[in-house]
Parts: sequence; C-alpha cells; structure tokens
Amino acid sequence: MHEILVRRVQHPVGQGGFHMADMRVANKPFRYIYDCGSGNPGTIGILLKGLRRSTGEKAFDWLVISSFDMDHCNGVALLLADGYTFKRVFLPHSLDNKLLVWLLCCYVLDGRSLAEIRDALTSLWVLRTLSEQFDRDGDGPDDLLERIDPDPAKPNAPNVTYHVKGADWMFRFYSRETNHADLVKTLFAKVEFAELKKVMERAAKTVSGKAANPRVTEKILTALFDALDNPPKPAQACNGAAPSGPSVKKLLGKAYQNLTEDDARVFGDYNEVSLCLYSGPCTSGQSADSRFSVERNVGYHFDYDARDWTRRVGWLGLGDIGFRNRASLDELALYYRAELALSCTKMVPHHGAQSNYGKHLAMLQPFFALDAARTLWIAAAYPLTRYRHPAGVVVLESAMNGTFVMVSDDPGSRIEETIRSIPALALSGSGVRYLIHLLRKAGYR
Repeated sequence: MHEILVRRVQHPVGQGGFHMADMRVANKPFRYIYDCGSGNPGTIGILLKGLRRSTGEKAFDWLVISSFDMDHCNGVALLLADGYTFKRVFLPHSLDNKLLVWLLCCYVLDGRSLAEIRDALTSLWVLRTLSEQFDRDGDGPDDLLERIDPDPAKPNAPNVTYHVKGADWMFRFYSRETNHADLVKTLFAKVEFAELKKVMERAAKTVSGKAANPRVTEKILTALFDALDNPPKPAQACNGAAPSGPSVKKLLGKAYQNLTEDDARVFGDYNEVSLCLYSGPCTSGQSADSRFSVERNVGYHFDYDARDWTRRVGWLGLGDIGFRNRASLDELALYYRAELALSCTKMVPHHGAQSNYGKHLAMLQPFFALDAARTLWIAAAYPLTRYRHPAGVVVLESAMNGTFVMVSDDPGSRIEETIRSIPALALSGSGVRYLIHLLRKAGYR
C-alpha cells in the first residue's frame, strides 16, 4: 500500500470558494481545485500572485465546479491566464454544449454590469472548451486513478467514484440531478426557453474565450434582454441598474420546481443540483486497516487539533446543495453513508445560508445528527455582502455540533490541513499497535 501525503487549503476569497489540494502518492503528484470563484474576483487575482507557484506546480489534474453561480467559477479565466492547466474538468450538468452555454450565460446575467457579463462569458466559454477535451475520465492504464463501476451509457455522469491505485484514498462525486437525469432533460424543452436557446446558440458560436468582441457581445446581450422582455439594456446595466420583470434565475428556479415525478416534486430550486465531492480514505476493502495523521492550521491558530492514528481525515465539499425536505437529506446521507463518518472537515452548504434548510433549521439539525464525531465546519463567506452569509443560527448550530470557522477574504482566515498515511511497520507507538493488530487478525494472541 503506497504512502500518501495530502496538503489541502481553503483559500480566503470572501463570498465564494477556492479549495486547492496537492496529493503525492508513491512520489507521484495529483492536484485538484474544487470551485474557484468569489463575489469579488479581484481577491482571486491577489491570491494567485501571492501563491507564487512554479510552472510544474500549476499543472493540475482536476478542476471541479460545484455550481454555475459566479461566486463558484468566475476565477477560471484568471487561473488559466496565470498559467494553470487542467487535465479534466467536472461540471455539475450533463448537457449538450449549446444548452450548457445557454444555461451558464443566462443564469448569471441578472443585475450584472456589461463588464461583469463579458468576464462571465469568457470564464464559461473556457469551462465549456475544457470539458470537451476528454472522451472519458483520464483514468487510463498509466494514470494514478481508476474509475469504479463505469457506466458506458453515461460517460459523463457526475455520480462516479475513483480510487487511487495502490493507495488508501478515493474521490466520490454526487449530484441529485444525476439521479433524475431523464426528468431534467424535459426542463430544457419547455416553450418559455425557446427564444433564449436561440440566442445562446448564437452566443456559443460567436463568443471567444480569449477576447470577446465587445460589439458581438453587446448584440447578444441585447437579444437576451429582448427575449426576456427584461430591461435594462446592456448600456444601462453598466450603471448597475436593477432589472425589472422576472429574472432568468427565478425563471430557471421555477422550472426546476415544476419538475415532477409520480406526482411528487423532485427539486425545490436550482441549488439542489450542486456537484458534491468527497476526498478521503477508502470506505471499504483491505485498506480499511490503515491509519493517518492530520495537522491543521486554522486561521491564526497554528497546530490546531492535530490527531494521530485515525481514519477520519476526509474532506466533503457540498457546494450550494439544499435540503428542502427530509427525503433529499436522506438521499445524500444514503449515498455518502460511509464518507460522512470518515470526514473530519466539511464545507457548510451554500456558505451557511439558512434558506437551504427551511424555517428554524428543521433540515439542518438532522444533517448534523448524521455525524457522530465532531467536525470542522467551514463556511466560505463574507457576511458584509448583501447575502449576509453565514446566518447566525447556522453558525451557532455548527458550533454546537463541532467547530465552526468562517473563511472570509481575510488572509488570516486561511485553513491548511496536512494528512499523512502512517506506515504499517513504523517503529513509533502507533506502528507497534498496528503490527499487533495485524498479528491478532492472523490468529496470534
């Protein structure tokens, strides 16, 4: 069994999220980023300058985007401009290219300035281009990962699991949309989206990922606003004027709410289709006997909560996922039933927004109850924005069921965790205990 070293960091970018992890297995690197967006994209530019990574350290294997809200993905163009590369991009939707671009663009338009919209189009075009570069999942014979139980009929389905070859580590994706893929396809056939689709099909053909032509962009945006019958026009949007009439986001959310199956509502809103990711020890097999050490630097507190001889070192990113009812909570808990127990660090869904759990935290309390051991709960948020995330009641409930930390735009709120696998035959006390454990399993007393 190969030794593992994982260094993962939740970077301070304010309202948004930027999780970066570097892993070495048998001296081979594997790197990934989960979300790279901020309500203030300038913080990402400042962050990248401060990281000062070499060219080799900027070569990443995965980029995982949990949601197409801009505070989760508007740093993509900045990453690429700074020399970062990715072998594989995971997106929260399995749509054809034209519909994907249409969804991404229309979802972020409301209330944005023309400059913000143009930047969004650039980032989203890059994501679309990157996602088309892969026939499968980068799990060839010479790669570090192997995909478990691949479904040839769904080569891009988000709900997949990867094991690190010869090592006690795995990655597991989850999206509720995948469980209802056929139902979601009907969403984009609705007549109210027909005009928007025509406009975004044009956008998919004409908007360049490197330098969008301002005139072309303005024409596309004008057509969008006309199709929505939703002023202001782009020129007015530059002044930050609020749009009137139904917004695209509300239109999309209403369409999700109207999706039914067997006369039951499936989705409460768009947030419920966020792409989640578990990264941590394997949940079954012979590797279950191995152990790890974990060290944390939480904000200004160094050597925080260091632990040895444990398997509970996993990390769980939950995007903006919401628990509209107990059934949706149980669905996630059933899928991650083993991973919840092995995760010592979890991202609070939707930056700690109370709206994800209903009134009086009715859905949040059973979520915490699923986890028997104390957890480090992290909210990537900035409460001084108009969203006011995280909600005070979410902070209190998190602190009662573990430790709550907010990663804002303050550099001192950065969280770094280092996980090391413990060699089975190390001459430390933990290694001796492990050897005794193996002997007892073999029948020696």
